Amino acid sequence: MIKRFKFFKFNFIDLIIILALLIGLIGFFLIKTDKYSTSANIIKEHKQIEFDVLIKGLRLTSNNNIFKRSNKAFITIRNVPYTSLDIVKSKVEPYQTLIPNPKNTSKFMLIDDKSRKYTYNALVTLKDKAIITETGPVIGGNKIKIGLVITLEGFNYRLNGIVTDVRLKENDKSNK
Repeated sequence: MIKRFKFFKFNFIDLIIILALLIGLIGFFLIKTDKYSTSANIIKEHKQIEFDVLIKGLRLTSNNNIFKRSNKAFITIRNVPYTSLDIVKSKVEPYQTLIPNPKNTSKFMLIDDKSRKYTYNALVTLKDKAIITETGPVIGGNKIKIGLVITLEGFNYRLNGIVTDVRLKENDKSNK
C-alpha cells in the first residue's frame, strides 16, 4: 500500500496569520536595508537654538522693560503649554510711523507715533535645546519656524508674538 502524505488544511485564520508574518518580515527587511527610515533615523542631533519673537502693538503704561535678560518666559505653542525658556535679550521700542522726509520727498523717515502714546513693539530672544531634524528644529513636539505664533507668559504679562528668526548655536559643546 502506498501511503499518501496529507497536506495541512488551512483555514481563513491561518492565512491571515501567515500574511501578517510575511508583511512584518518584509517591513523589517526594508528598514534594515535603509530603503525606509524610522523616526529614530530622522533625528540628526540636539543643539541649542535661539529664536526671536516679535510682539507688535504692545500696550504698556510703565516705562519698565517687562522682558528682563536671564528671566524666564513660559511659552505656549498652538495653545499647548511647553515650558519656561531663558530670555537672552529684549528690546522694547515706541511704536513708530513712516512719514515723507520734508527735505527730500523721495526718502522717508521713522518717527515715534504720538497718537499711540502707550504702544510699543518688542523683540524678545529666547533660547532652548532643540531636536534638529531634516525639516528644521523641533521643541516641545513643534517645529520652530518663522511665522509661528507663540504666547509668552511671565509674572505680570501674557502676550502673543510671532517668531521672526531662528538661529542654531554652532559653538555649543553640550550636544548629545
